[in-house]
Amino acid sequence: MESVKRARGRLSMYPKLLAECSPNATEYARCVALKENVMKGDCAAEFESFKRCITQAAKKMKTKFCIIMGLGSRSGSRSGTTELILIHTVIGFLVRVGLVAYGEHHDRHNVLKYTDVDYHVFTDAAREVADGGSPFLRHTYRYTPFLAWMMLPNIYIHFVFGKLLFSILDCLASRLIYEILMLEGQSKATALKCCFLWLYNPLVMAVSTRGSAEAVMAVLILLTLYMMKHRLSLLAGFLLGTAVHFKLYPIIYCLPLYLSLSNTPPQDYFWRSFLPNYSKMRLCFGAVVSFFGLTSIGLAMYGEQYLEEAFLYHFSRTDTRHNFSVYFYLLYIGADFKIPGLNVATFGPQLILVLVFGCKYSHRSDLHFALFTQTVVFVTFNKVVTSQYFMWYLLLLPLLVPRLVVSWQKAIVLTLLWFGAQGSWLLPAYLLEFHAINAFVPIWLEGIAFFCCNVGILMALISSYSTFSFTHHHSRKVR
Repeated sequence: MESVKRARGRLSMYPKLLAECSPNATEYARCVALKENVMKGDCAAEFESFKRCITQAAKKMKTKFCIIMGLGSRSGSRSGTTELILIHTVIGFLVRVGLVAYGEHHDRHNVLKYTDVDYHVFTDAAREVADGGSPFLRHTYRYTPFLAWMMLPNIYIHFVFGKLLFSILDCLASRLIYEILMLEGQSKATALKCCFLWLYNPLVMAVSTRGSAEAVMAVLILLTLYMMKHRLSLLAGFLLGTAVHFKLYPIIYCLPLYLSLSNTPPQDYFWRSFLPNYSKMRLCFGAVVSFFGLTSIGLAMYGEQYLEEAFLYHFSRTDTRHNFSVYFYLLYIGADFKIPGLNVATFGPQLILVLVFGCKYSHRSDLHFALFTQTVVFVTFNKVVTSQYFMWYLLLLPLLVPRLVVSWQKAIVLTLLWFGAQGSWLLPAYLLEFHAINAFVPIWLEGIAFFCCNVGILMALISSYSTFSFTHHHSRKVR
């Protein structure tokens, strides 16, 4: 192991090395800055010139220099990493296939079903489409009609087709997490570990194999972020509009995505960053065209019933059944009479916090954290909260892990606290639903505890978040 004295001596040479090659570094930086969309391979000549200068200067000074981002990476290592990703993707998919098979067996022999109720709704809607009708003839189908079209193989091939499709999309999402982190300059080892947080997450696997369509949203949102990393704002806009068409909640991402394309320094943020530029207009154009294009197709095919069920219903929805929301009991007891100002009291804090976090962390380097914090407060302060909603922010968490300066002990405590708060809520909910025991007050109290838990965890993550991106390839992250 290298001695501390030698390491200090080597590190003391770094400023001299960088000063020696400052003209080359300036040329490389100028080349990157002048490009609207920086792609892999751009400015290669300037990059190689800078690298060659650093290497030669290091030899003259009889030291060594490690360039972040793996400038000297070998193709063998790259191919080995690709094979490792493929192996884990196959393993993750096979585990999901096993869960799908188990679910079929479980449903045949148990009253409490493994398959999500929504999956039966999707399949029934697809059956209506197959018979030449509207998917909205199926009661409680309140999704885009294209989801029912995607589920047609459930009718023509096998009932589990949709579950397998969602499992494939789950695995694709994990690969996109890896690619996005690599574009940020993270090491391959870090990117792999982070994508495993999604690929091997038991909650994620359970949701997709039970037949929830959250994996579709996961891929659309990650593809949007992937295109944003490549500065392909038009394609990012198309994907964002498609995501909002499938489910309305990604509309909260419009503000930070728009502001992240600003070219103004932070001190001018509050007014100049809202001004349009070419990239922002492309993002907006793509989002508007895809959203209204898909919506127009649905409207032309299924008429006003489509708008009523897929969009308008969600604005007036009030679910008085037990759920994780802190407002559940208030809405339950107020179902028979009108409470003045209830909508403002429930929606106001949610809207304000979503806008605040969307603005505060909208810098290009903090975009993922902006989306994460927005999603957490949107879900936590929502009038209806189910376990599927947790997927919305768990998707973004692996993208933040390299930027969180937190000890393993604290991470484990926060994780156990989050799962424990859910578990304590599930007990009275189970007694109410399956044993008809009046447990509304315990459910409400557990909902308040879970709300406080989520707020506390979010505060802990905000305090642990670093705007500095750790991209060390040959050293461990300092905790």
